[in-house]
Amino acid sequence: MSVDVGKTTWKVLPETAGAKITGVHESLMQESEKDVLWYRDNFLGKPHLNYLAPDTTRGPLAVSLIKDQGTYKALVRTNLGCDRLSVPANKVSNSFFRKVFGLPPKTQSVFDAMGYVLPVNQIKACKDQNLPNELLAMEERQVIRSYKFGVIYCAPGQTTEAQALMNSHESSSSEYKEFLKLLGETIQLSGWRGYRAGLDVSGANNTGTQSIYTKWQGYEVMYHIATMLPHRPEDPQQLEKKRHIGNDLVIIIFQQGPDVFDISSIASHQNHMIAVVRPKDGGYSLQFLAKDGVPTFIPDIPVNPVIQSDPVSRDFFLHKLVQGERAIYKAPSFAPKLSRTRSVLLYDIATKFSS
Repeated sequence: MSVDVGKTTWKVLPETAGAKITGVHESLMQESEKDVLWYRDNFLGKPHLNYLAPDTTRGPLAVSLIKDQGTYKALVRTNLGCDRLSVPANKVSNSFFRKVFGLPPKTQSVFDAMGYVLPVNQIKACKDQNLPNELLAMEERQVIRSYKFGVIYCAPGQTTEAQALMNSHESSSSEYKEFLKLLGETIQLSGWRGYRAGLDVSGANNTGTQSIYTKWQGYEVMYHIATMLPHRPEDPQQLEKKRHIGNDLVIIIFQQGPDVFDISSIASHQNHMIAVVRPKDGGYSLQFLAKDGVPTFIPDIPVNPVIQSDPVSRDFFLHKLVQGERAIYKAPSFAPKLSRTRSVLLYDIATKFSS
């Protein structure tokens, strides 16, 4: 083992017999992206019903309902996310008198047929033509399209974060610099127009002059490279480096030597996943750690994993980092914050269009 977790809340992620280093073979779409597509494809631009409630037994709600040919479809937005529902129209009960007068089934009947508990008596219909686009914009803001990962170089003999952050780019190894090429391409920060992850692109060079960036599977990834961030030998804490890397959910530790890294030396409460990388036989051995509470996430890790500098290895590694960050958002330390944010967004829309 190249790390020591000691009595921390970190755990080494298990390796799975039979798992292999593979590329991406499944959809990387987040649930929030699927919600956006569901609404675009089935509701937007079509006559449909929208219901709002700023305060119900389930918190603020925004519900969209449509009869599309022979199927009722619904999108129920709550503080926990969206529920996509559908049921054949012939499965929805409708009273004799409503049929006689050509009236559709009651909303309660539709959701009963869907097997979904909805406080129908607490929601109100809203016919404002601006509401559909407002709901779409809210959901699109929930989609994560960019990621930032920290990278720390750990020289031979170094076993703590404080020691590793004292390294300059000039003093780092050639193997480490080759590994950075696997992560992405070197970009000049001055005038950079892509995702910047909080780095200074004004030309003042407050966060260094270069960084590593890539576009992968339609997502932008910017790395906070400790050796490329401003290096101040007189600062034992390297606060400028910690300011960025300490706020990254996922960090990569490149271990040049055989020393055992002390995970307890990482003090940030934000860091929730670590990928430990060590040069081995022309490639890189991997070990992954996550804090307690982070749920299991794909791809599965092979036994004694080693990647090379090839596209499949790169896909596997980036896939693990991206899915790791997504899993972190479901951890107890993050999920309630995201739920509160979503609740506020729903409440604002409900009160804006209910008044």
